[in-house]
Amino acid sequence: MSSDRRFEYDKGPDLEAAESTTGTDSDGDDEGNRDEPAESDRRVAIVAGWKAGTVAGVSAFAVCFAVIYQIVGSMYAMGAYSGGETDPSRVVIAGLTSLASHGVTIEEGGEPIEAAVRYAASAGLTSHVTALVPPVILAVAGFLLVRYVHLRTRRVAGLALGSLVGSYVVLMTGLSMIARWTPERTANGTDEAATIAAATDLGAVLSIGTTALVFVAVGAAVAGLPRLLAVDR
Repeated sequence: MSSDRRFEYDKGPDLEAAESTTGTDSDGDDEGNRDEPAESDRRVAIVAGWKAGTVAGVSAFAVCFAVIYQIVGSMYAMGAYSGGETDPSRVVIAGLTSLASHGVTIEEGGEPIEAAVRYAASAGLTSHVTALVPPVILAVAGFLLVRYVHLRTRRVAGLALGSLVGSYVVLMTGLSMIARWTPERTANGTDEAATIAAATDLGAVLSIGTTALVFVAVGAAVAGLPRLLAVDR
């Protein structure tokens, strides 16, 4: 009996073959992941559409008023609204300027003021700047709402955008109720001057609503365009 014993071991799979197979599988997974839309990597908020739209509308109103208030403050520093016995407050002028930027008629004693608004709007560069504030903010609000809120269906998306526009219109219309100023005397100093205020009729509501709807839709369309193109592919 020979003292040399030979043991046979069961050889496992070839390491090189295993690595090759693993590499092929991983490459296939990577290619599959590349085919998935980049939208899955973007963080989106899971919240009810009407809640997200309401928050966006309130935020858009607050930002719009704050920006115009800052512009009015710079105009005050340059003496744009001085010269009378009593100067209007910055809040009132910011409110009237915000409403005028939406196309709302500014009235004096119930009659539209001809040409430029004497107190609510300025001449030159500043009036052009304030006119651009609402469109830019509304478009950005619509873009962010569609881009970063998970809107599963068209119904949810419509509800979110409708809530944005509705809340914005309600707040801006409410601003027209309180943004008014009555000088103590007229230019000749004999009679009490007429009240300067924004129109509060149906035309004012339609003007605000049209401005909000158009520019929110523009922002939402820009945000939703990549998703629509991905579906078409």
